[in-house]
Amino acid sequence: MEETMLRSEALTLAQKNLLDYFQTHDVKYLADDAVFRNMNTGETYKGRAEIGAMLHFFYHVLFEAKAELVNYAVTEEKAVAEARVKGKHTGNYNGIAATGKEVDFPLCLTYYLKDGLIQEAHIYTSTDVLMQQLGVSASKQKATYLVRDIFHLKFGQFKTAKALLQEAMDKGLMPDNAQARVFSDFTGDAYRLIFEEGFNSLTDCEAALTGGMKAEEWQAWYEQFKPLVERSHREILKQVI
Repeated sequence: MEETMLRSEALTLAQKNLLDYFQTHDVKYLADDAVFRNMNTGETYKGRAEIGAMLHFFYHVLFEAKAELVNYAVTEEKAVAEARVKGKHTGNYNGIAATGKEVDFPLCLTYYLKDGLIQEAHIYTSTDVLMQQLGVSASKQKATYLVRDIFHLKFGQFKTAKALLQEAMDKGLMPDNAQARVFSDFTGDAYRLIFEEGFNSLTDCEAALTGGMKAEEWQAWYEQFKPLVERSHREILKQVI
């Protein structure tokens, strides 16, 4: 009975603190050594001071906005929240100067809790929705990450490999990415096919790389493509300027 009461009290404290944090973003609801990770950009913020500065910059410099809670679930040790960020674009975001436009975009957060405080948070934002609201179409958005799959082809197999790749694209087997391009060597001592895609976040990248590859039709196509390849590797590049 006593253990049950303690667990109930711990859950009540975790839920109360999380809801209060969501209303205020007060860092007193964070553990001293808390870590926040932006899963879109890979950026990490550590400690109350650094996290507090990041939250202020996001909600009161880049935007003048609030996160309105849509749904949430809390246990003693974990929580997940769905929200919408609503407000006005007031600062330079991703190279876009303040527009004064109203924004309303989805936000998802997962929390790891300890003793009723936030120990770690993972932040996921819908950058595509936000950029469109700021007047940037999906086709014109600059990619933060470039993924290059580089295939070194066996001698004499370039035309066959190119035809197979064109077939895959015609059948819609390749990722539907407005920033996808296919290259080959203009000079050099070997033929390569280089498939390049741009992504705004690592989350988008992971979803694209693992999604379509599970389809049976794609797997069947890839079995035809593999014998044409001597070796291959993947590069993931991040834009820094």
